[in-house]
Amino acid sequence: YEDYDCHNTTLNQRTEIHMEYIKFVLLGLMAFANFAYSYSTQDTRLLRFADIHKNKVTFVYAGDIYVADINTGESQRLTDHIGFEAFPKFSPDGSKIAFSAEYNGSRQVYVMSTDGSASKQLTYYNDVGPMPPRGGYDYRVLDWTPDGEHILFRANRLPYGQRMGQPYQIAVDGGMETPLAVPETGGGMLTTDGSKFVYTPIDREFRTWKRTRGGRAQDIWIYDLNNNRSEQLTTHRATDHQPTVVGDTIYFVSDRNYTLNLYQYQPDAEPIKLTEHKDFDVLWPSAGPDAVVYENGGYLYRFDPTSGQSSKLQIKITGVRQHTIPASQNVSKFIDSMSVDNNGKRALFSARGELFSVPKKNG
Repeated sequence: YEDYDCHNTTLNQRTEIHMEYIKFVLLGLMAFANFAYSYSTQDTRLLRFADIHKNKVTFVYAGDIYVADINTGESQRLTDHIGFEAFPKFSPDGSKIAFSAEYNGSRQVYVMSTDGSASKQLTYYNDVGPMPPRGGYDYRVLDWTPDGEHILFRANRLPYGQRMGQPYQIAVDGGMETPLAVPETGGGMLTTDGSKFVYTPIDREFRTWKRTRGGRAQDIWIYDLNNNRSEQLTTHRATDHQPTVVGDTIYFVSDRNYTLNLYQYQPDAEPIKLTEHKDFDVLWPSAGPDAVVYENGGYLYRFDPTSGQSSKLQIKITGVRQHTIPASQNVSKFIDSMSVDNNGKRALFSARGELFSVPKKNG
């Protein structure tokens, strides 16, 4: 519009210019509306570390914790921080969520109400710091005690390796955490009455090995916390891990048929295979009062023990997408390779998946 010399145009010409300008603005608004709508997904993927309580499910998406209704799919973001929040677990009555977060320079255990309010830090002992991806994370929330007064978590405080962890519990009102008698654990969960701990002594959940039959293949164990006795429940050469408990029944995932699927443990018989996923593994199962939730292919599924059926949850996440807005950036700090031509007059750089040809002078 400013390129026109309005002082030397007729009224009709100026009207035409205004109309073109208005059309340009309307087209821009329409494009923006389409852009915004494209991110109002009705079936969001990449949902992780879920837990379930009746008709509510909590999970991690893009490093933040959400809660959603399993019937409508409507979700609410509960945390918003540059750090990574993970491993949310509902309290037995569903009123609170325990989780771990990187709010103050280290990973710690926190608790908040299910609407995201009243967040409180519970642990203060230093974490082990960043680990390689296969090492997982320190301060992994595992469960609550049945009375809702303590939170069970895995802390990497064993002297023979920073990736080795032991279960601890801490009061929801704060105080000093205390270790369970269990010497080492991966994933695990308390039984319904809290007297036993179902777990895997070996931790390998974050390693990406497929169908391993080696020494790090896990088995399910149960530890009697009253009598300080442990018992091995599974002995298959494959991986059996991530045990969960609904009522008196133990569920776990296994790749004994080469893809991780959900199984039901039977004391005096072979485990029952409950799901038939073939394309993606069943990951990170977690149990609520009457159901199991797990991840498969980035989606969340709910397994109903009563019907014996799994159903995919359709979760809607329409949160802020500030990082998807196109913007100009100085990518000089993202250069990952470079080359110079034979004459030394031009250089070729690659950064963020793009190629840049830069002259020696006046570039």
